Amino acid sequence: MFKNFIFILFIFLASSLIPQKTEAYSLGDRLSGYILLDVEAHGEAWYVYPNDLKRYYLGRPDDAFKIMRTLGLGATHSFITTQSVFPSYVSGKILLDVETNGEAYYINPQDRTKHYLGRPADAFSIMRQLSLGITTSDLSKISISALISVPNNTSNVINYEERQIVVNAELYNIKIASVDLLSPNLEIITDTASDINCSNDCPVMPLADYVLNNKGLLAINGSYFCPTEYTSCAATKNYFFYPVYNSRLDKMINDDQLKWPTTGPLMVFDTGNHPYFFASTQTFKDVATFEQLYNTKISAAIANKPALIYNNINIISSAELDYKQRTVKSYRSAIGLKNNKIFLVLASNATVVDLAGIMESLSMEQAMNLDGGDSTALYYQGAYKVGPGRDLPNAIIFKIK
Repeated sequence: MFKNFIFILFIFLASSLIPQKTEAYSLGDRLSGYILLDVEAHGEAWYVYPNDLKRYYLGRPDDAFKIMRTLGLGATHSFITTQSVFPSYVSGKILLDVETNGEAYYINPQDRTKHYLGRPADAFSIMRQLSLGITTSDLSKISISALISVPNNTSNVINYEERQIVVNAELYNIKIASVDLLSPNLEIITDTASDINCSNDCPVMPLADYVLNNKGLLAINGSYFCPTEYTSCAATKNYFFYPVYNSRLDKMINDDQLKWPTTGPLMVFDTGNHPYFFASTQTFKDVATFEQLYNTKISAAIANKPALIYNNINIISSAELDYKQRTVKSYRSAIGLKNNKIFLVLASNATVVDLAGIMESLSMEQAMNLDGGDSTALYYQGAYKVGPGRDLPNAIIFKIK
């Protein structure tokens, strides 16, 4: 029976597309119990488990066996055989007949009817009719279960962890992605939704789209901007003041802001992934000057305020922060450098001052604040770890070549 079940997981055929997009906070609820096919990748199949609303990868026999063993729900023979329409509490679940030979039945969440999974021919027909196609972008809004690993090619270049840290007697939950700058297979990309300088009604898109467009594995939100929903942004919708290098076009967006000492710090990477950190964009001057001075070619760069750590010292100054940065406990994100690695750090319930303390506790050599609050988003290996939040005008993406 287990062999039959494993077999069906490899014969899914794409069916109808999901008729409309659903926001991230409700997508898992809406697709609870469904089997999803990624129509933009290679038709990879995922099962959204109703108990935790996370998705489980069905692409390998070992994974399928583990799903069967771990997520299958035991049921009596009479319960399975006497129901025509099953109760809602088993909708989308896999029932195992514990009183016979453990036969498996899938309860279709659309109408709560059972479908026998024991024979390959039955399974072939079922998956043609019942599976749902989904875009990679929408799929990324459903968290991946840690129970079953997803194939990846990071080769230890990118690592991710979640932990707690105490700073100044306060406990913070943080998410950390680290990237090995010495890897020859790493490509760092900074991208903008606009291909030109834009001052109003600027284009934005979800972080997942930046990842998919650049075939990346890891990404984080970029600089501060003026979101459309703010009334104060009526004349500068989605405008971002800070210079960001568009790696696709090999040009600096908002390069006219580099000359001002008040623009803030700038983090730069050359084509060899060597990092450069400027406490002021005015010191950087411009792309041509930088490339001539360092005899290299720029590949990515992003500016944002404030600098948090400079040459191993916490340089945060409350005087340069606005009221929200000083006092509002919210999601905060930062990018830091240490020991030939980049660190993307997200902290919950923190001010920007707290964030500087966190980066100091993590012994960062250099660190810069990124946008936070409702703009916070972190994407890793096919799913959001935080977000998606607002659509963004720019982002930082990491790709394995």
